[in-house]
Amino acid sequence: MTTTETLDGSLDRVRSGLERRVAALGGRVGDHLASYVGQPGKLLRARYTLLLGRALGVEPPTAESAARAVELVHNASLLHDDCIDEGLLRRGVPTPNALFGDRTGILLGDLAFTQGMAEAALISAEAVRSLVEAVQEMTVGELQEEFLKGSLNVSAEGYYGVAARKTSALFKWAGRVLSEESPLEHDPDGPPRLGVAAGILLQIVDDIHDFTLSEAVAGKAPGQDLHNGRLTLPGILAMDDDASRARWTALWGSRQPAALDDALALLGERGHLDAARAEARRIMEAMLPWVDALPVRAPAGELREFMTLMFRREF
Repeated sequence: MTTTETLDGSLDRVRSGLERRVAALGGRVGDHLASYVGQPGKLLRARYTLLLGRALGVEPPTAESAARAVELVHNASLLHDDCIDEGLLRRGVPTPNALFGDRTGILLGDLAFTQGMAEAALISAEAVRSLVEAVQEMTVGELQEEFLKGSLNVSAEGYYGVAARKTSALFKWAGRVLSEESPLEHDPDGPPRLGVAAGILLQIVDDIHDFTLSEAVAGKAPGQDLHNGRLTLPGILAMDDDASRARWTALWGSRQPAALDDALALLGERGHLDAARAEARRIMEAMLPWVDALPVRAPAGELREFMTLMFRREF
C-alpha cells in the first residue's frame, strides 16, 4: 500500500467514525440536529494529526482517534463561536443558531465536546485529562479575545498569545498525545512545540482570508473580524503604521458593505497583507526543522509539504 493510500484510508476511517457518532446521536436528538455535531469541514486538523502520528510511528487506530477528537472539539468551538459572533453561515450552509436559535447551537456544541472526550478516552485516561486542559486553554483564549473585542489597543504579542491558546491548543494536544504514544525515540517537546506554531500559522492565514476570500470560497461572509471589532494581525499592522492608522480607525467596527472594500484597499496599498503573509511564512519556515527531526522520514516529508500548503492555501 502506498503512503498516499494509507493517509486516504485513515481519513476515510476518521470520516466513518464521525458518521457513526452522528448516527448514534441521531436516534436521540434527530438526524438533522445530530449532523451538526460531527460535520467535517476541510479536515486540516485531522490531516495534520494523521501525518504527525505516522511521522512518529503511532499505530493508525490511535492516531485516528486523536484526529476525530480534534475535529469534534474544533467543531464544538465553531458551534459556540457562531452563537457568540451571530454567524449565520458556516461551510456554505446556515448555522444551527441561525435556524434554531443560540440555545440549540450551544447545546449542540456541548454534545460535540462530549463526543471528542469519548474519542480521547479510546486512547488513554491521560489523553482525556490533557484534552480537558486543552479545552480550558481554548476557552481562556476565547475569553481573552472577547475582552479585547472592540479595542484598537492590541499588540502583536497579545494577538499571538490569544492564538496560542484559542487555535494552537488542539494542535498542541495532538502533538503531546501522539508523542506519548510513539514507540520511537524523539524529542518529546518537539511535537507539542510544532503544534503551537501550526495553530498560530493557521490563525494568521485565516485572518488574512477574512479580508481576501469571497463568501463562495470561504463558506461564510467576509469581513467578520472588521465588522465585529476583532483586531487581527493585518489590522494591528495598520494601527502600527502612522500613514494608515486614521483610515483604519475610521473603518473600525463598520458594518457598511463598502467598509470591507475600503479596508482591503488600505491593507493592500500599505503592504499590511503582504507583511502578515511574510510573518506567516517566517513561522512556517521555523517549523520545518522540527518536522524534519521526526523519526519516520517519508511521512515527515509529507507533513513538511502539508505545512507549506497550510501557508499557501486559498480556501
